[in-house]
Amino acid sequence: MIIQCTKKVLDTLDIDDSKLVSPDGFDQYPESLLGWHANIVTIHRRKVLVLMNNETRFPVVINRLLKKDFANLHSLIYEGIRVALRMEGVSESVIEKYFALSKDLSFSKTANRGMVAKLNRTVNEVEIWAEFLDKDVTIQRFISPLVSKMIQSDTQNKGYYPKEKMIERLAQITDAKDVTQIMDVELYQLNIQLDLDGHEIWRRVQIPANYSFRSLHNLIQIVFDWQNYHLHEFYVERKDNRNLKIVMDDDPNTLEFADSSADEIVQERFVSLAEIFSQHSEVIYEYDFGDSWEHIITLEKSITATSQQAKLIEGKGERPPEDVGGLHGFNEYLAMINDPNSAEDEDFMGWAASQKERTFSLDYTNHRLKSILNNYYYSENEQILDTHDFLSRLK
Repeated sequence: MIIQCTKKVLDTLDIDDSKLVSPDGFDQYPESLLGWHANIVTIHRRKVLVLMNNETRFPVVINRLLKKDFANLHSLIYEGIRVALRMEGVSESVIEKYFALSKDLSFSKTANRGMVAKLNRTVNEVEIWAEFLDKDVTIQRFISPLVSKMIQSDTQNKGYYPKEKMIERLAQITDAKDVTQIMDVELYQLNIQLDLDGHEIWRRVQIPANYSFRSLHNLIQIVFDWQNYHLHEFYVERKDNRNLKIVMDDDPNTLEFADSSADEIVQERFVSLAEIFSQHSEVIYEYDFGDSWEHIITLEKSITATSQQAKLIEGKGERPPEDVGGLHGFNEYLAMINDPNSAEDEDFMGWAASQKERTFSLDYTNHRLKSILNNYYYSENEQILDTHDFLSRLK
């Protein structure tokens, strides 16, 4: 494997020119799959090493490089690549085969202006997603999957995603029949139930275990069709220790007023489902601290899969309207719309229609779940696919 470094990297790492190897031959496949371009940038006042694969433009991010890390740089690079590929679902055995083909790790100068331009774009994309850079961790997990899903173009101006191209190339060099043979994905099957007396409202979903709680929040918003208008948090009850709160961290007030003396506080962007559900079978998700919609999330089972895709399996019940006033307001709302003698005015019916859960087909809901790695925004213009059923529920 060869790491083709910008001058800034060579100067920072203090690599002597006499120790550099020739970069020739790593611009054409299959050798290009073993070549990486590297640059160092400063993000959050820390040195960040960004690697980009020559063939696929797949990104790897190593944070807060210190002088003590330079002696261990080879191991950090290998571990960074391993973690980034595992986050995409590539199996450990395939990663080991890739490293075996790589032989020793060497350093060289950058290849040409074209590759440097591509590297600079990857660096810019890392900076775009800098909020997912965990400032206190060296090997980054949650930023590479976002950058790897940003569309690139090849010499024929055909668009592709670095993640997909990297997986395809790894399948080719390991003689796999198709990409599913190189994947090893752990999915969690979760039952998510709204804790409302007298109402049965739940969804059964599957989600990759290495996804963060931010992604789980996005999933819950989609499968219940919440409008993402309000604050939220996850909560884990512990018997022998302080309770754990997994809080949203894109609102400064959330962290500012979190009571770390009463509970352990962690940020949802940087905590994987596996870290929590490997120790606890149940997590509470509260959405809208006014109406206080509590969702009981129960781990039903772990599944080995060949596709890293969250999906809705089934569900029951329509969630309450937004801002209806909690359980009491929800019950009053149901009584009004189900009472044939109720004097419902047009304003109320208009509000009710705007706040109700929309009905999507299962396929379309699962299509929407492809975006849960990103921040989720509710769109009032989403297409309703089952109009007849939706209108019948308004009667």
